Formats: sequence, structure tokens, C-alpha cells
Amino acid sequence: MKTALETVVIALAAILLLGASLSARDKVAIPPPRAGTQPASAPPAAPLAQPVTRPSWPAIPESVLQEMYARELGDKYKPADAGRLYAAHQLIEQYFESARLAERKQIAGRIEAIGLDPNIVGRLTRLRMYWPDLEGGAVYYINEPFGPHTVRYFFGVPKTYDRTKPWPLVIELPTTSAFLADPPPDADDVVKIYTKWINEELAHHPDAIVLMPLLNLDELYGPSYDGMNSVIQPMLHAAERVNIDPARVYMLGHSEAAHGVWNLALHYGTYFAAVNPLAGAASQEWQRLRLMNLRNTLPVVWHDSADPIINVNFAKTNVKMLRDLKVDVEYDETKGVGHNPTAEIADRCYDKMRARARDDYPAQVLMESNRPDPIFDRLDWVQVWQAIDPGPDQHLFFRHGTGHMTVFQNPFKIEADHKRNRFDITTDNVESFRIFLNDQMVDFNAVVTVIVNKKPKFEKLVTPSVETMLKDQVFLGRGWRYFTGQIDIDVVPPPKGAQPYTKPTTMPNGHRGTITVGPGAAD
Repeated sequence: MKTALETVVIALAAILLLGASLSARDKVAIPPPRAGTQPASAPPAAPLAQPVTRPSWPAIPESVLQEMYARELGDKYKPADAGRLYAAHQLIEQYFESARLAERKQIAGRIEAIGLDPNIVGRLTRLRMYWPDLEGGAVYYINEPFGPHTVRYFFGVPKTYDRTKPWPLVIELPTTSAFLADPPPDADDVVKIYTKWINEELAHHPDAIVLMPLLNLDELYGPSYDGMNSVIQPMLHAAERVNIDPARVYMLGHSEAAHGVWNLALHYGTYFAAVNPLAGAASQEWQRLRLMNLRNTLPVVWHDSADPIINVNFAKTNVKMLRDLKVDVEYDETKGVGHNPTAEIADRCYDKMRARARDDYPAQVLMESNRPDPIFDRLDWVQVWQAIDPGPDQHLFFRHGTGHMTVFQNPFKIEADHKRNRFDITTDNVESFRIFLNDQMVDFNAVVTVIVNKKPKFEKLVTPSVETMLKDQVFLGRGWRYFTGQIDIDVVPPPKGAQPYTKPTTMPNGHRGTITVGPGAAD
């Protein structure tokens, strides 16, 4: 029997060897069958020199696209607009293919000139002209450039998959246990492991797309930037390959993967309807101060009171805090099961998670943060630009993963409610923020009123804009939400001579360049 120390040594060796075994395969992009994806068993091909800007397979026929427009637009679809809808959709594809700001601005102007309601254009952006006609029941491996990232993930589609209809997406974060064998699995073994997992999941839950990111044992799933991007970027990229319903996106994981589920949900709450951390924890103060951000994301939490690996009190503390905040949470605590849930427990939690659909434009948004990163200060239709008194920066170094992160000493908080054209906002330590709007939230033909801390701050008409909507989609990801109007609010007057919203924020070590916050952030 191995000692605890021997087990740890073997595990660490396996982590290093697995990273080496995958490196050769990860450097190649496997060519698509019909899809720009590839079957998980396909042989490698030559590496891609440049990111693919347009899929090589043919576009969906226009007659089929018109049926998709009708489904997406509902009672706003008018057959008389068919030609204009198709022309706008072609330009939308060109907009997201371009990386040149001037060209994007020109394309946005051409879309405006077509004369469609910007909110109609906003709904169209979710649809892709080049979604491939994937084989139902197949498992695919993606390894290709995606903006500044390279995405590596496996996904499977239901046997009845139809690209013309939106489907739920379930993101499952694998644990390390399958890769800590002696000897460790090689690249071909890893493909077989993932394919087996996804096939089993598709057989058990045949009504959803399943995505599993390729596990990076150096980063896991965060909280490092690289670790979190190993999940979030595949999620965003998958929308280029399959028809995902933004209101039905879910994430689950067990043990160390459950830590990732907690952290990702707390930082990217806009995207998830529900999450299912099984025997995991979010134990850090910079995580727990964000628990209110889950107002519109349902956590389905399981933990066993006799868990010998992760103390149940981590889950109980988070659940109590959520309930104190009046945030919905489903908590299942068992006795005597141990660290690993039974199949019955896993199914019960899965069903609770999948029963929740997200309101893409909820009536209330609550957010607290102490992060300087703009993406972590955005939730649904609210974006905080500046804190009144952030205090000195604090640099936190990761126990696992590369780099470090910066947090402010003093957090900031915003509570936002809207009922049609009236917004009631309460802020704490917020200097300035933005409200995003669309036709599902407000009537653009009527005045919009914003009350901040019980004082009127804005009372005007807001004009919807195609360019405004497209710029924001570059920031959030194409098609996940659309917002055609925006209102910037100064809670307190900016310092005399200051230029609000435009101060660049430098990224932590290991990340070059700057991020511009405020208006123009998506330029």
C-alpha cells in the first residue's frame, strides 16, 4: 500500500507527464469533417498558421435562415423584411470577421442604412450563417485560435441535434482523478477518456450539448486568468459551432472542479442559468463578497457531512450567506456518503440545475466586486466603471496556477431594479456606472428615468443604435445578450479636470497591454 507521500509524488509526476504527453497534440489543429470541428478520433494534421476568420464550409441556405429568423424574432418577424434581414445578417458576419476598428465602424453604418430596428439586428446576431450541419450523437475536439486565445475542448451533440433550433449547453469540468494513473495516460488515452465521458453523458441526458474543456493540470480552472479562460473561451467559441440557447447554459463539477464552478459562476454570472458544485468550496473573501452576484444564477450545492477531503462547513457557510442575501440556492447535505456523490445524488442535483432557465434581462441585478478587471465588474445590464475610494491595490498570488491577481482594498456594490422605463439604483462606493438597455427592457419611444440613491439622475429618451449593440457584443461575446442603448451615470461629480471612464488599467504580470474602461471599452 502506498504511503500518502508516495501518492502525492506519483500525482505530481503524473501532472508533469500528462502535460508533456498532450503538448505535441495541442500544437496541431485537426481539420474538420463538415464542421470545422473534428471527430475526437481523427488523426492530427498540419498546424494552422493564421486564425480562421471564416469557416470553409458553405453557409446555411437562405430559405432555412428565414425559418430561423422567424423563430428568433417571433411576432416581430415580417416576411416583407426577408431580404433586408438576410442582407443585415451577411453584414453581421462581416463585422465579427473583421479585426479592424475602422472597417467595423463602416460595416455598422451599412447595417444601420438597411433601415431595420436595431433591436431586430440585435436578435439576429445570435444566429450564425455558418453553423455546420453536425452529425448527431458525435463527439468533436476543437483546437484552434480564437482571438488572442487558443481554445481546446471536447463537445458532443445529441442524436437529434438540429442546427436551426437553440439547445441547452451543459459544461462539465472534469476532475484530475482520471489522469493521475500510473503510468499516466498518453494523448490518445486522453481522447478516449473524454470521448467515453461525453458519450455516457449524452446517453444519460440526450437533450443537451455537452462541453468539456481540455484540462490543464498546471492551471486547473482558475482562479488564474489562464485557468478561467480555459473554460470561458471554449464556452464563447462553442456558440460559433452549435446553436446554444443563452437562457439555458449550465456548469457542474466535483471536488477541485467544483472549486472552479464556484469561482467561475461568481465572476461570469451573466452567462449561467444554474451551476452545480459537488463537494467544492469558494472560501476566499474576494470570492465570497461576490455571492450576491448569483441573484439570477441558481447554485445547486451538494456536500456530505462526513466528507474527509473538503470540510462541509465551506458549503454550509456559502449557503447561509446566500440565504441571508435572499439569493435562491438549493442545498443537499447528506450523511455518511463521503467525498464522492452517488449516481442518485448526482442525478437529483442535475435535474434541479436543468430545471432553471435564466431571464436574459432580469428585473433586478445585484453586484459586488473588488476587481479592477472590466469583465468582472459587469453583470447583465449593469457595468461599474469606477469606485469612489478603491483604496490601495492588493496583489494576491495563486497557490495553483500562473501569475497573480490584483484586487482593491475597498469593494464597491450596486443594486439595480427596473420596471419598464424606470430604474431604481442604490450604490455603495460607486463613482460611475453604465446601464445597458434593449426593447425587451424598455420602451424606446418613452422617456427613461434613472433614480440613484433616491435622487433623479437621468430622464431622457434613449436612442437605440446598431453600433452601440455590436461594440458591446465584442465585449460580452457575440449573441449571448444584445443591448442597443446605454446610459452613463456619474454618482458623484468627477474630480475637476479629470477625464472619467478613460483611464487605462494595466493587467497583472504575465498579461501585456492595457484595458480601456468605460465608453469605448469595446472599440
